[in-house]
Amino acid sequence: MSTEIHTYKSASELTKEMDDEIARIKSLLGDYLRRLDEVRVKLEKMKKAQEALSKLTGGKVSGIKASQETQVLDLMGLRVVVNASPEEEASTLEESIKTLQDKLNTLQRVRKALEPLSTLEEAGTSIT
Repeated sequence: MSTEIHTYKSASELTKEMDDEIARIKSLLGDYLRRLDEVRVKLEKMKKAQEALSKLTGGKVSGIKASQETQVLDLMGLRVVVNASPEEEASTLEESIKTLQDKLNTLQRVRKALEPLSTLEEAGTSIT
């Protein structure tokens, strides 16, 4: 975890930056949710194809293998997925969505808690 120190000339400057970050996260969440929907559709199609093949072969198809295996690497806390299967992609997106949603909720609570700081603006106080 890292810490950053910012100084704002006014409370409105701080709230504007928070509002911008909240908007950025909402946009990113929307993108990830759309991607997750697409991956879920792909997964459903793969399951239906596997079921159809299983019926055609009398149940002898145990699973459709990808041409390359999925590899998950942990690089100093950074998770990298190589050749992600639709299942792994969905799982990664779900984890990312949860993390972003938690961050968004926290920022929104902090933003609401900072509303009383607007009175400091009249006094010419900077915020660090």
